[in-house]
Amino acid sequence: MNQPGGSGWDDVQVGDKVQLVGSGRPEYVGFVDARTADGDIIWVHDPVDGRRLFHIRDGYELQLVAS
Repeated sequence: MNQPGGSGWDDVQVGDKVQLVGSGRPEYVGFVDARTADGDIIWVHDPVDGRRLFHIRDGYELQLVAS
């Protein structure tokens, strides 16, 4: 996936299951609920933890997860 400073998390679409990795370990897993047109911001929903906003410059690596 794209890294901070790139053109955004362009490959991610609403409904995709993703995990956000920080410090080399998965920190949040859920489904993309919404995203900005430029792909710099996504909202990820997890039934247990709720909905969270992530910005590409937050320092997470974004990975698609096989459903």
